[in-house]
Amino acid sequence: MSYGEHRVLVMGAAGLDMKVQPRTEVIESARSNPARIWRGWGGVARNIAENLVRLGADVQLITAVGDDNWGAELLQHLDDLNIETEAVVVSPHASTASYVGVHHADKKLWVAFDDMEVIQEITPAHLERWRYLFHDADMICIDANLSPATLEDLFEIAQEYEIPVCGDPTAALLAHRFHPHLNQMMAVTPDMDEAMALVGEELLGDEGISYGARRLVNFGVELAIITLGAEGLYYATSDENGRLPAFPVDVVDPTGAGDALTAAVAYGLLENISPEEAVRLGMAAAAQTITCPATVCPDLDLETLYERLTA
Repeated sequence: MSYGEHRVLVMGAAGLDMKVQPRTEVIESARSNPARIWRGWGGVARNIAENLVRLGADVQLITAVGDDNWGAELLQHLDDLNIETEAVVVSPHASTASYVGVHHADKKLWVAFDDMEVIQEITPAHLERWRYLFHDADMICIDANLSPATLEDLFEIAQEYEIPVCGDPTAALLAHRFHPHLNQMMAVTPDMDEAMALVGEELLGDEGISYGARRLVNFGVELAIITLGAEGLYYATSDENGRLPAFPVDVVDPTGAGDALTAAVAYGLLENISPEEAVRLGMAAAAQTITCPATVCPDLDLETLYERLTA
């Protein structure tokens, strides 16, 4: 266990990640194609949790794993990172979550598959069983893999204890689960597709994206960030809004950049820095992440991020 100044409760998915990078630009269907295949640990909540630990926070992770070898290895991995796991569900009914992403030769994601059934084992009853963990939390970070019923209970408890919540909408098909709770969220970090799912409108061009960020603030979010990958992001609060360009870096692997941004923004808000400074800290974390082959950059820490910000 670490002894950071901030204590964060993170909830959502954790599991096995596999990334497939073809070695050739042409992929032949119905044939075996040469590729680099990388295996590691992922899941949006798990990635956020690891980034937060590397930034210096104490982290309690509520997730679910199967009662299988992958689940046992994942729990050991989390323990090695000093992420607290006593509230993790170990389910005899479902396999440990897994994700497979197949990328183009230019490293952009082509198609992905996931099996997140086990995450539904995080029920309202489970949260009630571990309610005291909320009492001790300075912030809650969540992903949208949680069921609507669990999210409903989570936000009720968070409101009772007056704990700020930051959310990563995870995927366009899941983002709508956050919509009923936007007025209770300190920060939300969708990409373009997720933002359109949350706003319920198509966002066209710079003006449309800027409108989307402001619209999320009108729904009640304190800090709305719409990420645009290599094109930077838009952010908005009730007092300000703007666009920030991405840091110029050589991309090794873009996987996990959004999770790093979410974690660093949350940490910045815990440090009581301004929203714009928190967003810049998040962008520095995303830039650091995409220069690493791992989903969470092992070299990520606050000193490195501030060096990038002042370079």
